Amino acid sequence: MNKVNVIAHTHWDREWYFTSQRSEIYSTFVFDEILDFLDENQEFHSFLLDGQTSIIDDYLKFRPEKEELVKKLVKEKRLITGPWYTQTDTLVISGESILRNLLYGIKDSSKYGGYQKIGYLPDSFGMSAQLPMLFNQFNLKYAVFRRGIADHLLKDREFIWKSNSGDKIKSFNIYHYGVMAYPPNDANEEYFNELISKLEKFGNREPYILFNGEDQKPVRKNLQKLNEASGMDIKIASLEDSLDELFEANKDNLKEYSGEFTFGQFSRTHKSIFSTRADLKNKNNFLERLISHKLEPLMSLAYNLGLRYESEIIEKIWRLMLDNSAHDSIGMCNSDLTNKFIENRYDIAYDYASNLIDLICRRIGDRIQPKDFSFQAYNLSPNKRDDFIKFEILVPFENFEIKRDGKNIDYLILSREDFTDDLKKSQKEIGVNNEESSNLNNYNRLNKFEVLIFDSFLPMGYQTYDIIESKELKECEIKKTSCDYIENEFYKIVLEDNGHIKVVGDSNISEIYLENNGDEGDSYDYSSPSKDLYINEGTVDNVRVEKNIFFEKLSFNLKRILPSNLKDREKGILNANLVSKIDITLYKGKKFIEVSQETTNQIHEHRDRLVVASKISSDYSLSDNQFSTIIREVDYNKYSNWKDEKWDEKPRGIEPMISFAGLDSDKTVQVVSDGVREYEILDHSKIALTTFRSIPYLGKENLNDRPGRASGVYKKELGHEMMSKTIKTNFYIRDCDKNYYDMHKFAHDALNKPFAYQAGEILDNTNNFVIPKDHKALDKDYSLLEVEGNVIFSTLKKEEYGDKLLLRLYNPNIDKEEEYKIKGKTYNTFLADELTELERTNVIKASDLANLKLN
Repeated sequence: MNKVNVIAHTHWDREWYFTSQRSEIYSTFVFDEILDFLDENQEFHSFLLDGQTSIIDDYLKFRPEKEELVKKLVKEKRLITGPWYTQTDTLVISGESILRNLLYGIKDSSKYGGYQKIGYLPDSFGMSAQLPMLFNQFNLKYAVFRRGIADHLLKDREFIWKSNSGDKIKSFNIYHYGVMAYPPNDANEEYFNELISKLEKFGNREPYILFNGEDQKPVRKNLQKLNEASGMDIKIASLEDSLDELFEANKDNLKEYSGEFTFGQFSRTHKSIFSTRADLKNKNNFLERLISHKLEPLMSLAYNLGLRYESEIIEKIWRLMLDNSAHDSIGMCNSDLTNKFIENRYDIAYDYASNLIDLICRRIGDRIQPKDFSFQAYNLSPNKRDDFIKFEILVPFENFEIKRDGKNIDYLILSREDFTDDLKKSQKEIGVNNEESSNLNNYNRLNKFEVLIFDSFLPMGYQTYDIIESKELKECEIKKTSCDYIENEFYKIVLEDNGHIKVVGDSNISEIYLENNGDEGDSYDYSSPSKDLYINEGTVDNVRVEKNIFFEKLSFNLKRILPSNLKDREKGILNANLVSKIDITLYKGKKFIEVSQETTNQIHEHRDRLVVASKISSDYSLSDNQFSTIIREVDYNKYSNWKDEKWDEKPRGIEPMISFAGLDSDKTVQVVSDGVREYEILDHSKIALTTFRSIPYLGKENLNDRPGRASGVYKKELGHEMMSKTIKTNFYIRDCDKNYYDMHKFAHDALNKPFAYQAGEILDNTNNFVIPKDHKALDKDYSLLEVEGNVIFSTLKKEEYGDKLLLRLYNPNIDKEEEYKIKGKTYNTFLADELTELERTNVIKASDLANLKLN
């Protein structure tokens, strides 16, 4: 007789085609019933509440009187939750976001009484290769997921999943979390044997695990009676207990697998959802970097200088971000109304973060007791940097010098604006700090300059610059010329009449251009039209070339005449304009090409990409994933029989990344993007990075690349939210060696630049808030720490359960360990759970983390 465990559960999407508010309203009723039923029926062993604590938090906002019952049931292991805060995506969410999701989820579920030690992701759209390492950072026992597996990867559905770091975790692939969603009341042995047969064909082994429940479903109250009436050995059990039995029974027959799961053979992974609603995706990507690479290290710097670490505000910001990192939410495969709420959370998170950054910099600047109108430059990387900073400063002089430690700093004026009204406002506000007088009264004019400087910057710290009046007139040094090219020591760029950007000389980059084609898909998937039209040429106008002491820039408008929708594209009708503003910049002494493109969309059912054509040919691509690098095959023609084999969706070479992609070659080309985290290798030699897609459907059936039913709930036309949206993306393109550390470091530095801030009395006005001054003086220059070694900075933050700072570093190599040294600090080593102390070391394994609590 077959042994079967039934997992009673609900998969509760917090938002989707419905809003989170609608979800919360209905969950109050459904969860009331679940809790009361469990409390009254002790024989009902357990119920899995989707492994995310956020839905419990939502519920208890409106049912505070149920908190003790929740705690009772969780402690009894009859109500199962955790370890997640939300059911995260794993492919285009940063490593820091995934770690915080687990950190807060475990913290919350421990408050309620415990959590399942399972990386439970029943519906996320594919699995990152780094999950075994990330799960081991929190001492989880198992990984459980549904989407992404394929027979050519692994036929076993219970296996050992191994990351490049050597971390292993026992893993279970679900046939479907709704395989037993709707059992008939007269379910008998024949019914259960039919389900078992499905599991056996899929590759699952005994004891078999059946899931009773599905999306937003209540508890099946007669489940226990159904099991008893079957005449079989069936029991309701927790997933963790069931996996204990399963892996013990099959412990001698478990194969190992290393890699990601992104194939749609048995369930759709929506492997192009990475570019849906590019406007919102770009907000997510910007904010992830802003929080972990700017706000948290800046707050840590301030904390070490004696200011309060604003843990509560930062946690609030992270939770807003994690609300949006759930698989449907970050997928943006939602109703327009739901996406508006998602965008609002991003905007609130940014408002909190940017204003907290402003206040921290202001308080530090005020403590330095600066000369009038001096400013600080911050480098929040733990490495020394030679770099450019572009920023705005207020200056009361017509002509001025910028000095650091008495030495002149070269600078370039980019723009100038009269700002005298702010000077008058600030003079009125003097007195809040008992000043007897102010130097502001000595000035009667104020200018706001946008300037660019180049300097060397201290690691993880700041340095102060003084503004000194000068008698020498300094004009804007940007010279506009009639040249048709720009160049520096490494590259020469020529613009062709069709809008292609030619790279001349000794480079593996041959040209750069924008490519447009049709998209018959929906908010889940790009899908190639039956009759497509690719357009990668246009006409250029308003061509401008600027040259100065720091850079040369070529700017132009590219006008492409395209079909206005898919029907026109199929007929070859060109009746709509798509205009892109493009800047190409070469900096003196810097070996990369900066490309900025800004496009306002006016067209339906199409996709726009930036293509970097190279002189390299490779069968593999490489990109970054969470805390590591991943190599992927380029050739997807081998899966041409996917329809005959009845795959759920077409295998495709559209791949996820975090910040960069390249070709796998000893001499390679790397493209870093601050926008959409999606790329594809064309013709084994071209790197295509999506800038945006514009599709008007939530769900759509019978796509060329995804046959059958509509994804989501039903076909629904959206409100054309990408119409009139302006998408701006910055790309950094370069030749380089295949050195994983160097590629990650370049991407990090390109996307996380030093910045400047000007504090002082000039800000004491109603526009900026008038704040009391801290009287403890700080040094003009300060460096908290420096990291030596080929390791990459992830964040610096205050630990969750104590008062120390936690520095997180990672080794981006896939095949070798790296040593590091922290200058100026001693430390203890922990897992990312911040509770499990490890033996201290100065080595990070390949594709692994170091979590260091600084002493």
